[in-house]
Amino acid sequence: MQHELRRYWTTICHLGTNMQLLLVGAALLGLGNGIFMTFFNLYLKQGGLGEAFLGRLNSLGTIGSLALAIPAGLLVTRLGSRMSLVLSCTLIAVLGALQANVLVPALLVVLQIGISASNMLYGAAYNPEMMRSTDPGDRQVAFSLAFTATTAASVVASVVGGLLPRLFARFGASPVTGLRLTLVVGAIFIPASTAVFMRLREYQHDNGRQTVDASRSVQSEPEVTSSWKRFAVRYAVVNVIIGFGAGLSIPYLNLYFADRFHASTVAVGNLFAMSNVVLTVGVLLAPWLVRRAGIIRTIGVTVGGSLVFLVIMAFTHNIIIAALAFWMRAGLMMCSTPVTDKFCLELVPPDKRSVAHNIFMMAWTGSWAISTALGGWLIQKTGFALPMVLTAAIYGIYLAVFILSFRHHPTMQYPSSVCPATIPAQTD
Repeated sequence: MQHELRRYWTTICHLGTNMQLLLVGAALLGLGNGIFMTFFNLYLKQGGLGEAFLGRLNSLGTIGSLALAIPAGLLVTRLGSRMSLVLSCTLIAVLGALQANVLVPALLVVLQIGISASNMLYGAAYNPEMMRSTDPGDRQVAFSLAFTATTAASVVASVVGGLLPRLFARFGASPVTGLRLTLVVGAIFIPASTAVFMRLREYQHDNGRQTVDASRSVQSEPEVTSSWKRFAVRYAVVNVIIGFGAGLSIPYLNLYFADRFHASTVAVGNLFAMSNVVLTVGVLLAPWLVRRAGIIRTIGVTVGGSLVFLVIMAFTHNIIIAALAFWMRAGLMMCSTPVTDKFCLELVPPDKRSVAHNIFMMAWTGSWAISTALGGWLIQKTGFALPMVLTAAIYGIYLAVFILSFRHHPTMQYPSSVCPATIPAQTD
């Protein structure tokens, strides 16, 4: 572990200015989003809107934003990464603050469409900009650091967010008002990220295309295989599968603890904070796992292991067992996220990454939008056990399809080239 921490520190010291700004901006955005992700469902439930509506809200909001996914990718090409990131974060903050102050179903759906579309724009700008701002040898560590910055901020957000409703209650706020003010506080953190992203430096070729951060030297890009379109289609297919599985139960895990175990907002906040701590450790270990086992084995072990804990959560009525399973599931399942985030963008040529990223996101969010509505209905009718078991089963299908689809991709054959050591490897 000491050597791995040294490896991270060395990589951080070698990162260019743009990549450092991207990490800080992601952390600030994570503070606001962390509060929203933990407490927005609880706010709507406290306001009298049931699980079935929550499912429809997520579903309709996502479906509405899908029409804007490809235009968002093209907009990044036109505006550049800096302005796209500033615009997306500004919209997320404004629309989130508005959403925290209404309980009108139709208006909530409209605002949700706007937030989902803004997240599409953010993703289309952020991940390709990370690819431009890092050397190929540092990318796996950089993607893990970016994911860690967001989750570490979410730990703080979950803890602080859990305390805020009680603080507001001391000043006479009702439960709904306390949660509403908590969400507004979360929205206030988000604009701080725009000040950071405004400092990003963009360089233009004569043909108008963006180049990389000039403050660093860049190694040559790994060669894209001639059959990249076929692999890209396969990646879109596996995103459809995992998105459908996730939507059935994952958006409702805060309600799972609140309804099944009658957990308070403070308890839910602490549970999610600890989940993000475990998740952060898993993400930081991801480059080490990839170097030693390769992408296929890393994803197989982490995703496969998470399924066991999801099934445990489905059937246990002991909050201690549920909490431990929740933390382990999050740490294992999300450990592979920065690995696949980097892998999917290296499937396609650099000039197509913004649009490709949003096509992959369309595949995930499109199926997720359908399954969230189904998941909310199932939870309201049958409870949490059936949707969680279905999620685990579909994740298993995703894992099998991913392995069969990419086991012959050149990246999988040479795991050491995916994430070469930033400092010389040492024997423990």
